[in-house]
Amino acid sequence: MDVSQYLEIFIDETKEHLQSLNEHILILEKEPENENTINEIFRAAHSLKGMAGTMGYKRMQRLTHDMENVFSEVRAGNMKVTPDLVDVLFRGLDALEAYLANILESADEGTEDNEDIINDLNNILKAGVGGGIEEAAPAAAANAANTAAAKTEPADKCKFKYLKLEEHEKNAIAKAYEIGLKVVGLTIYIQEYCVLKGARAFLVNRALEEHGEIIKLDPSAQDLEDEKYDFDYSAFIITKETPEALIKYAMNVSEVKDVVADYYQLSEEDKVSAASASNTGKGQKAKGNEVKAGKVPAAKPAAKPVVNRSVRVDIDKLDVLMNLVSELIIAKNGLISASSESELMLDSTYHEQIEYLERITTNLHESVMKTRMVPIESVLNRFPRMIRDLNKKLNKNMELYMTGEDTELDRTVIDEIGDPLMHLLRNAADHGLESNEERERLGKNPVGSIFLDAYQEGNNVVIEVRDDGGGINVEKVKSKAVQMGSITQEQAGRMTDKDVIDLLFQPSFSTSDKVSEISGRGVGLDVVKTKVEALGGEIEAKTKLGEGTDFIIRLPLTLAIIQSLMVVVGTEKYALPLGSIQTVEDIPLSDIKQVQGKKVINLRGNIIPIIYLNQILDCEKQEETSEENPEELLVTIVKKGERFAGLVVDRLLGQQEIVIKSIGKYIKCPKLISGATILGNGEVALILDINSLV
Repeated sequence: MDVSQYLEIFIDETKEHLQSLNEHILILEKEPENENTINEIFRAAHSLKGMAGTMGYKRMQRLTHDMENVFSEVRAGNMKVTPDLVDVLFRGLDALEAYLANILESADEGTEDNEDIINDLNNILKAGVGGGIEEAAPAAAANAANTAAAKTEPADKCKFKYLKLEEHEKNAIAKAYEIGLKVVGLTIYIQEYCVLKGARAFLVNRALEEHGEIIKLDPSAQDLEDEKYDFDYSAFIITKETPEALIKYAMNVSEVKDVVADYYQLSEEDKVSAASASNTGKGQKAKGNEVKAGKVPAAKPAAKPVVNRSVRVDIDKLDVLMNLVSELIIAKNGLISASSESELMLDSTYHEQIEYLERITTNLHESVMKTRMVPIESVLNRFPRMIRDLNKKLNKNMELYMTGEDTELDRTVIDEIGDPLMHLLRNAADHGLESNEERERLGKNPVGSIFLDAYQEGNNVVIEVRDDGGGINVEKVKSKAVQMGSITQEQAGRMTDKDVIDLLFQPSFSTSDKVSEISGRGVGLDVVKTKVEALGGEIEAKTKLGEGTDFIIRLPLTLAIIQSLMVVVGTEKYALPLGSIQTVEDIPLSDIKQVQGKKVINLRGNIIPIIYLNQILDCEKQEETSEENPEELLVTIVKKGERFAGLVVDRLLGQQEIVIKSIGKYIKCPKLISGATILGNGEVALILDINSLV
């Protein structure tokens, strides 16, 4: 049976189960007697084992089987959770994640057997059960013997059971015989050691449906999927095939022990009833006809069905949908541009329709964006385990506190932000927090604290990684920078604390004296800054010596469509992201001063450097609007983090919703250009990167 079509589902669900195991084993380490947590771990391990077995990944199945055995004994009270057991379980999870990584790369789990982990699990199991509760061992051995006997015992002659057919099912059978088809009833017996009964029943039913139409299942299809049945179930199928042929098709599915099938014939009374229902269009409820191939289900109170309110959607499909919305917005901008430039007097109806189209496209854009939004929890959930491992590697007592896990970000941002956050957390654990002895000497809490907070701020999502460690020693950073040749001694004397801290984001810069497994290579913060800025965000650091450090990341909610201010520089049109703009000012030339070789203005108490875009972008002057000696400059004040800058432009075109288009890897583009957009009249305008300019 080909199961490759289920590979994507298997990968997604395996990730979820591994994350669940990580989270619950962390809880179990602190609360060894938590029964709910033990049950959740057992269920996740059981499901993972069954999924791996169904897909044919025997190594994954074996490892999860041994992990499940351990938790079966823990759940039964035959052994206790110990620190050694937790360590081995985490090693097992790492091995399962390695298997999954191989599957993602090549659809194969690899050849690593992880015998050391399996042996450690079995040794802990023997020691825990054998040395724990003496009375439980004989009982467990007896149960194991009985189970083994059941597995090796040959299948007895399977007997049909009984079930009631509903009136509409009898009518369907009668019509089938009228057109020359047959009805076969089957009882399928699954092996007792099958680890995923629901999947096995699904595969059997799919094999049968290739040769007919199943009109009844007992238990129901939903109960079969939820594994709410023993190891046998019944089915009625309308078919041209013989019972013997259907038995053969069902037996081709692995882990099916036996199948019994026979033709089903309606009684004379049922034939009359079915004919009457066919003629009058009304079926009368029969007293009940018991037939072979099933069993009578116990009466159950009617319950409101549980409706699944979510659906998995491939990100590529969302990208296509987003691209179509983008094209619609470009078309809308074109209509607006045409209506404003037309010399014809357009009636009010036309303008009303344009406004209506604008509202629709805006609402459609917001709806599509919401479908792409994913809680940042999916990224943050892996970090408690990482901090727990660093606790042991660094021999530092530390705790991670997280807030805002439900804050949502675009899926493309979610996929990329994990590594930067990992670097910042490792940096906080290694560089930020002092050793246990040092904290005690300083009178601090012996257990260091690392905080990871996420929250929305306007059109941005802010993520903070902070610690209560020793902070950044600015003088040490200066000294290291001078030693490396990054700055001169004279420059170091003029630098503010913030300028010095920014040196940490330079490539190959590290204050660590030795290279370790965790740090010292000078790639951490450089990688963080590069990745964050590639996502259209920014990062800044704040520190106070002796009290800790705070790294602040600001990311845009969306990367595809933004509000912008369109400006003219020379003969070219450019877009400035509206979220970075503070104000637009007319600045007299007399207000521009020279400070340390740079032109600045004093705007309401803030000293702001002036940037002439026409010089940076090498734009030609527009002859009809340019002046030799203008008395005022049109300056757009932008802000990134704590820094301001004034961008000198020639003219403002107004606010506009734009679609960001990638320039592509074949065009060499300076850092200060973040992309391009298509305007309503078909022209292309470049989008300026405020991060690089400031």
